Amino acid sequence: MKIFVTGGNGYLGKVLIDYLKKDHNVFAPNSKECNILDTQNLFDIIKDFEPNIVIHLAALVDTFGCEKNKTKALDINVLGTLNIVKACSYIDCKFIYVSSEYVFSGERGQYSINDRLDPINVYGKTKAASEYIVSTLPNHQIIRAPFVRKIYPEVFTDQYCSRYFLDEIVEKISKNIFKNDEQIVHISSERTSLYELYIKKGINAKPILMSDEQKKKLPKDTSLINNSI
Repeated sequence: MKIFVTGGNGYLGKVLIDYLKKDHNVFAPNSKECNILDTQNLFDIIKDFEPNIVIHLAALVDTFGCEKNKTKALDINVLGTLNIVKACSYIDCKFIYVSSEYVFSGERGQYSINDRLDPINVYGKTKAASEYIVSTLPNHQIIRAPFVRKIYPEVFTDQYCSRYFLDEIVEKISKNIFKNDEQIVHISSERTSLYELYIKKGINAKPILMSDEQKKKLPKDTSLINNSI
């Protein structure tokens, strides 16, 4: 397979590319080589490579960074996605969009693929908007695969999730790209607090509570109902 990847320098991108390269021809240009905000550059690169699969990972993922710089969040997360979707509308490929559990408000948790999107922060809203844009392509797959990007010294005891660690999620994402025909996929573990997740992994971290300010923008419970294979 010829696989084109955006956002290859991110936490997930680096590990996923290494995994996919074992069996496939992977092209993951950096942001200077392929600017998703430069439509002509993007069109030319995708047309020349003619990928069988496009995996769109490029995004501004800092929740509070998106709040501080809404314009940048809209440009990268929404306009960038729109541009690459337009480019891919002219070729025959499967389009993979790695989204986020933050498309949900977190009021109740245990969200299924059929639940309504109701994000509470700018990051979640840009990811939700991009999901709708991606859904215009006939051969698309939206993957919500929450994972712990890195180890933090302090961890919330009152925020709940269904995350994997980065090294655990890569094989699962790859498997679902190639073998799951669902257009929306939740790759999720059991519901737990972030602190409990660390404890189960034998990782020492200081337990903390979310501040009032954090509660306004961070969903309390983003656990998902798994439908992955």
